Amino acid sequence: MIVTVTMNPAIDKTAEVDELVLGGVNKLRVTQVDAGGKGINVSKVLRVLNKPNMAIGFIGGNMGSSIRAKLQKQMIMADFIPVEGETRCNLKVRSAFGMTEFDEPGPNIKPEELDQLYGKIRLLAKPGMLFVLSGSAPAGVPEDTYAKMTEMLHGLGCKVFLDTSGALLRRGLEAAPDYIKPNINELMALYGVTTKFGSSEEMIEWAKSKATELYSRGLKFVAISLGADGAIFCDGLESVHVPAKKVDVVSPVGAGDAMTAAIAYCLDSDMYFRDIIRYAMAVSAGACMTEGSEPPTKELIVKFLRQE
Repeated sequence: MIVTVTMNPAIDKTAEVDELVLGGVNKLRVTQVDAGGKGINVSKVLRVLNKPNMAIGFIGGNMGSSIRAKLQKQMIMADFIPVEGETRCNLKVRSAFGMTEFDEPGPNIKPEELDQLYGKIRLLAKPGMLFVLSGSAPAGVPEDTYAKMTEMLHGLGCKVFLDTSGALLRRGLEAAPDYIKPNINELMALYGVTTKFGSSEEMIEWAKSKATELYSRGLKFVAISLGADGAIFCDGLESVHVPAKKVDVVSPVGAGDAMTAAIAYCLDSDMYFRDIIRYAMAVSAGACMTEGSEPPTKELIVKFLRQE
C-alpha cells in the first residue's frame, strides 16, 4: 500500500469567465469542485490505477468535512487528523489569459496536531512501504518537517517520494528522499535561477544536468516535469528527456500530481525505467484532458499507453 501525506489539502473550485476584469466584477461559471491538495490528487490517480493507498494529513471545518465526503464517494481510504482551523478553498479561473489561481494559506497547525501526524505515520509504516510527501505546509509547520518525516520513515524501513517546493524541498533533500519530482519552476527556485532560458533546448540541457546532480545526492530516481516541453527522468544510468504528448488541454491543474502518482505506482510495482516513463507521460497527458484536478479515466490512460 502507498500512503500519501497532504498537510495542506483544499477544496479546489475551477471556474470560467469570458473576460477577466482586474478591479471589477467577474461573473464566474463554476465547472468543477474537487477534493484537492497534491497528495490527495496523487491518491485519486492511484485509485484509478487500482493501487491500494491511504490519504492522511490535516483537515478542519466545513471544507474538511467536504473533502472527507468526496474521498468516501471516490472510495479512497483516508485517515486525516482533525484540526481546529478551516481547511482552505482554492479558486482556479480559466479565461483568455489562461488559468489564474487564487490559493488560500490554510489553517494554523498546533504542535500537538503535528505530533499526532508523526504518530499516525509511525503507526502506518511497515518495511518497504512507500510514502508520498506532497505539497505545501500550512502555518505552524516547520520547514524541516518533510526532512524529519523522511529520516523517521527511512529508520522504519520505508521509502519516501518527496514532491514539494521552496524551503520544504531544500530542507527535505538534506534527508535524501528516495524519489523526487519537482517541476521546472521549483527546480529553478531550488538553484536560485531567476533569468529565463534562451530556448527550450537550453532549459532541457540545464534540467538534465541538475537531475543527474540531484541523483548523486543519494536519491534513487529523479523526474522533472517541464509542462509543454515534456519531462526529464534520471535513474542514475541515464538522464532522458521525453517530449509531451500532444493533447487538447482542458485543464493543466493536477497534471504534475498525476505524473507523481504514475511514477509512484510504477516504482512500488518494481517496473522498468522505460515503463515508468511511459506511464508517467500517459497519465499526466490524460490529466490535462479532465476538468479541474479530476484524475484521467482508465480508458484514457490505456489509450495513451498504446501510443508509441
